[in-house]
Amino acid sequence: MFEVELLLSAYSTTSIQDAAQFLEVSEEDATNYVLLRGWTVDPASQILTVTKKATVKWQKLDPDELQRLTEYIFHLEH
Repeated sequence: MFEVELLLSAYSTTSIQDAAQFLEVSEEDATNYVLLRGWTVDPASQILTVTKKATVKWQKLDPDELQRLTEYIFHLEH
């Protein structure tokens, strides 16, 4: 669901009611859907807490590693 990705990027918390409206599903379905994706819910306040995905950090290759990789790919292609 693309809408869930929008919720992930826009909010750290949101109400169950707002999430259900945004996803165009019932509150129960919205709650179950996001709980399966690792979000948490506070039953007292009816607030969902978004669990953000870990960001991937790019690692720089040193020039020697890049050269070896280039040679390996060249070898595979020829």
